[in-house]
Amino acid sequence: MSTRAGQSPFSWALDVRLRSIAIVGISKNAGKTTLLNHLLKLRQNGIWGVFSTGIDGEEQDSVFKTPKPAVKLEEGIIFCCDTQTLERHGSGVSILEKLPDYSAKRQLWLAKSLVELQTEITGPASVKDQISVLHRMLGWGAEKVLIDGSLDRKSIALSDTVDAVAAVVGASFGSTGAIIGEVRRLRILNDLPVPAKPEPMAAELLASQNIHIFKEDAWQETGISSMFGNEKDLKKLLEAKVGAIYIPGAITDSVYAALRASFAESGTRVLLRHPECLKLGLSRLERFVEENRPEVLIPFRIRAWAINSNAVGSHAIDAADFRAKLRQAFPDLELPDLMELRQ
Repeated sequence: MSTRAGQSPFSWALDVRLRSIAIVGISKNAGKTTLLNHLLKLRQNGIWGVFSTGIDGEEQDSVFKTPKPAVKLEEGIIFCCDTQTLERHGSGVSILEKLPDYSAKRQLWLAKSLVELQTEITGPASVKDQISVLHRMLGWGAEKVLIDGSLDRKSIALSDTVDAVAAVVGASFGSTGAIIGEVRRLRILNDLPVPAKPEPMAAELLASQNIHIFKEDAWQETGISSMFGNEKDLKKLLEAKVGAIYIPGAITDSVYAALRASFAESGTRVLLRHPECLKLGLSRLERFVEENRPEVLIPFRIRAWAINSNAVGSHAIDAADFRAKLRQAFPDLELPDLMELRQ
């Protein structure tokens, strides 16, 4: 292996207890493929798997038409690909299985590299099918699976099947000030706790799309699926002094502005499906967390951060200045630059 784990800030990824690790970026072209390749180089032995929640390793970015790094696989890596990629590798791979019809547009396969490859990886679009691919890879003997994911509800990265997340902070996101604000927002979300005691009916809550209230020692469904447009009904529920409220969907700035006083005055315990339910700007997020101390059923699990000072699709920046400002803003974080990892 060309990278020694002891020299890498991501050596924690070798922990055998972490069987699934997702890589996410705060913007398009954040640099996830570069980090994915770095993690793959850390493998010392055993079988690993890798797949994407989109198409990763393609030659050009579909928006900016800039060259993108291929996914680099050593021998013995299980990966998910489409028929075109499978045919291109020929005898360099072993076909493990033809996957179910996750998509009408393309057939997906699980294959195993027999030689070193530069390839594209892909995967199904829905979280349910992504979880299925993860379990299939583990069933084929993968000891660890790396997932090129995203920060949205259609990605396995926000599910409870992922053991750890590595977040890539790309300069393509915007100004340095905007990036610092986004990292602060994500860190607040990452710190939201799970309930201290096992939550009753947790499986039922996770499976439901509706808001629930805890009343008379039990979770009760309200029949309300979205906070937006239902602020008056939710205000009445909060004023009724319910023990807790479970929110599986989004809390936006406009919804919070309408319900802030009701939340604060009721003292109702707030339980969210996932931290990303809080679609709030930084200042409102800080206020909501301070006033309501929300808990989550599925925590974020961001284990490590990386920065990418290469701003794809935008104006060039001073890499050293970018690194210095982020490291100054977050002195408690180790923030390796992907440009440094490539050296």
